Amino acid sequence: MAESLRLSPRTKAEMTPEGDLRRAQRKLDPKVADRLARLNLAVNRAVEGFLGGRHRSPHTGVSVEFVERRPYVQGDDLRHLDWRAYARSDRLSIKRYEEETNLECTLVVDASASMAYAGDGELSKYDYACQAGMALAHVVLRERDGAALALFDHTLSRLLPPSTSPGQLSVMGESLVERDPEGVTDLSSVLGMLTERVPRRGIVVIFSDLFGDVSDLEQGLGFLRTRNHDVIVMHVMHDDEINFPFDRLTRFEGMEDDSRLLVDAPSIRESYKSVVAEWRNDVRRVCHRRGVDYVLLDTSKPLELTLSTYLGRRLGRLGRSR
Repeated sequence: MAESLRLSPRTKAEMTPEGDLRRAQRKLDPKVADRLARLNLAVNRAVEGFLGGRHRSPHTGVSVEFVERRPYVQGDDLRHLDWRAYARSDRLSIKRYEEETNLECTLVVDASASMAYAGDGELSKYDYACQAGMALAHVVLRERDGAALALFDHTLSRLLPPSTSPGQLSVMGESLVERDPEGVTDLSSVLGMLTERVPRRGIVVIFSDLFGDVSDLEQGLGFLRTRNHDVIVMHVMHDDEINFPFDRLTRFEGMEDDSRLLVDAPSIRESYKSVVAEWRNDVRRVCHRRGVDYVLLDTSKPLELTLSTYLGRRLGRLGRSR
């Protein structure tokens, strides 16, 4: 008797007990936040405003040197509203100061249909990526740097501008909760769009299962690196995709197309794992060629351990390079 492995995207979360559970699974886990309390998102390369190490005025939050204005977004600190500009234009805007532009970190989360896969576990790949993104946003905002969020499938479906406000974490969380995985992936096109929308150098962290041609990934990473962004690829994979534990005749259904395949899973396990291992090696080689950090996010592993290990290693590498 065939076991059907359903790989279809979830519908929009509703206000039901199950929907409430999904909302909780995409928010920052306090255990993860506690584990990362003593770490920061170390920077691999010189980023605008970060050449001197830490912030020039960490206790005041902003410096006295005005830099520019930008449109107000929900979660911004109301103390920085430019009321004079509002009186002239009837549009809310925020005054940006030198301190606010120290560092901008854009968290880019894959919300395509394949990220909905959860196997028999509670967390989907998208849920896990959301928690990881919220954890890094927590680290960035705690250091009084700017955090931004981008969601994508074949296009950029949401781009939340950077903000240093503590309220930004809540705004980002709501954006992640409101979106359920759907659509197909187009990494090259999306990362090209992102490069145009985020012109100022900073850190770009990509959370994705990276399904698609490796050449598309390399081209997309190339776009970001030409702008000297410090890029980190967080490769989100489910344990089923890594170890292929299925032990019977199994029907697999595509999540981003209509393909179906009925196979005797045990008979192809070793060849499948070999192909996946080679694909991951190709991804790592592409990241290495482009000067990009590669991190595997295995959804079966504790997130706080994976992130704290990586950030600690990154911090140590930065210290040695100074």
